[in-house]
Amino acid sequence: MSTTNLNGQTIFLNDAGKKMIGLIGKDSGLKVNILDYLCPEERNLFESHILPTVLEIGSWEGELKFRNLKTGTIIYSIAYFLLIKDQLTARTTTLASIIRDISPMKQAENEIIEALEKQKAISEMKSRFITMASHEFRTPLAIISSSTSILQNFGDRLTSEKKQGHLETIQEAVTRMIQLLDDVLTINRAEAEKIEFNPELSDIIAFCHDLKEEIETTCQHHTIDFSWNLGAGVADNSLIVNFDQKLLHQILTNLLTNAIKYSPGKTLVDFNLTKENDQLIFKITDSGIGIPEKDQVNLFASFYRASNVGSISGTGLGLSIVKKCVDLHKGKIILDSQVEQGTTFTVIIPWKQ
Repeated sequence: MSTTNLNGQTIFLNDAGKKMIGLIGKDSGLKVNILDYLCPEERNLFESHILPTVLEIGSWEGELKFRNLKTGTIIYSIAYFLLIKDQLTARTTTLASIIRDISPMKQAENEIIEALEKQKAISEMKSRFITMASHEFRTPLAIISSSTSILQNFGDRLTSEKKQGHLETIQEAVTRMIQLLDDVLTINRAEAEKIEFNPELSDIIAFCHDLKEEIETTCQHHTIDFSWNLGAGVADNSLIVNFDQKLLHQILTNLLTNAIKYSPGKTLVDFNLTKENDQLIFKITDSGIGIPEKDQVNLFASFYRASNVGSISGTGLGLSIVKKCVDLHKGKIILDSQVEQGTTFTVIIPWKQ
């Protein structure tokens, strides 16, 4: 409880009020203006609305945020302001206020809201997972079922080459399903913070060359153009740096295979590595379908896919895995994309851990 003059200068502040705003001493409350212990964003509200309202109708009541002058802690409150008239002169000279601290209630309210939002996010994630699983598992299961049926019913009529072809088709479908399950397990481990970061010294140029060749062998209709710029004072074809090979393999494999997958009819993907000071900068650029701006904010969420992917298969897990792995490197990832023009992902990681 307090009283001030109409300029906001404190006349009286009780002990509970002093404790709430972090003042110590018998007369300490008399040295401050009411604006001093309001949160900065509330001061304009007080001057432009609350005080004029009190002067016009005699009172105001509502939620208001104060601050503890000692700790800076925000104090959520219900505030009641009332004009007091001088009994002798009938002039209005004093503004009285009663402040009730509702911070614990506000904290509980915020925790409930946060819990509800988290529950909503989990529900949405489950829904996206069910949609993904029902779609992505159906295709390989259908392939396995079809090839198995052919082998069972017509195996005696098939040549050895055709039998082998069906067996390879089954194996490819099984491999695809295992990869889907591995991605789900990777995300689950990342969410539980069970993925370890194990950097070791290795040649990053050789690593990228090997990765390029590995991906090109499985994507024979595309070419990955790998280039690098290591700066002055560095050997042209070798750079020994500290990085986690397993995590970086996850990052670059997902980005490169995505660049290929979402560039139907295009054959070239640019893959560039630059060293700047203590950072490695990887850029992967395609000329594919691009990502709508409305989807970009959610693109790293688990099971989320852009709205323009159409019939292109995918789990919506790749970029989520990429983001987790980049974070473990204490790096960052930047997206630049235009629909029907292409996409560039830039990954920046420190190489001196």
